[in-house]
Amino acid sequence: MASERLFRQIPPFPDDVPTAPMHTISLAALRSGDAATAEQTMAACQELGFFLLDLQGDRLGGSMMEEIDQLFDLGKDLMSLADEVKEQYLGNPPHSFLGFKRRGQAKTETDAPDRFEWFNLGQDGLLGTTPLQPVPPLVDSQLPLFTSFLKHGQNILTVISSILAAQLGLPPDAFTSLQQPIKPSRTVVRIIKSFASLKEEDLRTSMIHHTDFGTVTLLANVLGGLQILAPGKSPEDENAWLWVRPQPGCLIVNLGDAMVQWTGGLLRSNTHRIYHAPGEQRFLDRYSLALLVRPESEASMKRLIGEGEDGEDDNLTAWEWEVKKAMALVTGDEVVRSKGGGRLC
Repeated sequence: MASERLFRQIPPFPDDVPTAPMHTISLAALRSGDAATAEQTMAACQELGFFLLDLQGDRLGGSMMEEIDQLFDLGKDLMSLADEVKEQYLGNPPHSFLGFKRRGQAKTETDAPDRFEWFNLGQDGLLGTTPLQPVPPLVDSQLPLFTSFLKHGQNILTVISSILAAQLGLPPDAFTSLQQPIKPSRTVVRIIKSFASLKEEDLRTSMIHHTDFGTVTLLANVLGGLQILAPGKSPEDENAWLWVRPQPGCLIVNLGDAMVQWTGGLLRSNTHRIYHAPGEQRFLDRYSLALLVRPESEASMKRLIGEGEDGEDDNLTAWEWEVKKAMALVTGDEVVRSKGGGRLC
C-alpha cells in the first residue's frame, strides 16, 4: 500500500460503515519463516480469500512502498492524458486487454455504464517474453519503475505461494512452478481510475461484482470503495457488502479462481466489487494500482490437492480454462459467485 504521505492528503475513511474483518499479515514475519504467521495466512486464504499484507519493517516491503507512491503519482498523470491520446493505446477485448479501457465500456449489475477506466501493462512485454505493447511516452519513460514494481511483486507472490503450498502439504514450488514470470501469461500491472461521485446518481457501483480469474492479486488503494461480499450472502443483498478500509503501508491481497481450482476448493476466491468511495472520500477520483497474476498460459489446471466439483477442467491449460470461464459468464452458463474455502481433513 501507499505510504502515510498519500493518506494524509485525503479525507478520513468513515467509522460508520460496515467493514470486512481481515487478517493483517506481516511480510517481515512471513519472510522470516514465522510459523504462527504462516498459519494465519492459511486461515485468511480459507476464510475470506482476502487479507492485508503489512509491508512495513521489511526491506522488500519498503521498496514496494516507495514504488507504489511513485506509481500513484504517475497514474494520475497517465489517466489525465487527453482522450485522443488514450484512443491510440486502447485494448482490443476479448483479444487483448492491454492498454486503456474507456469509461462506460462495461456495465454494472443494473445495466448502467461502469464508472472507471484502466490502463493494463503486460508482464510479458515488460520482461521481454514478447514484444512490448504500444505505450504512451509517459509510460515508456518509466518502464524501469514498472518493471521493478513487477519484480518486487513477483517476489512477494513467491513468498505467499510457497507458504500456502507448505501449509497444504505440497512441495514449496507447487504453485510458483505454474506461474513463472518468464513464461507467457496474461499477468498485468493495472492502474485504475474510478471517478468521483459528485452527484447523488453517482452513488452506485463503479465496477460490477466479480472474482479474479488468476492466482493472486496485490492491490494498493488509498481511498475506500472496494467492497467484499460477506460469505454465504447474495450479491443482491446490499447489506451483505462489506467495505475494505485501506491502511498505510499495507497491500490488499486476494486469491483468484486459479488457486481454488488447483486446491480443489480448499482456498477461497471471494466475490468483490468497486463501489463509490465512502463519506467525504466520494468527492475525489479514486486511483488503484494492482498486480494481477495469472498462471502461465500453458500451465496445467489439474488439481494438486482436494476434490473439487468439475474434474474436466483438470485436462485444460490455463489459457483454455480462462477462455472457458469467460465464455460461460458471457453465455450465462455460469454466474459470478465466491468459490472454495474448504478445510483440510
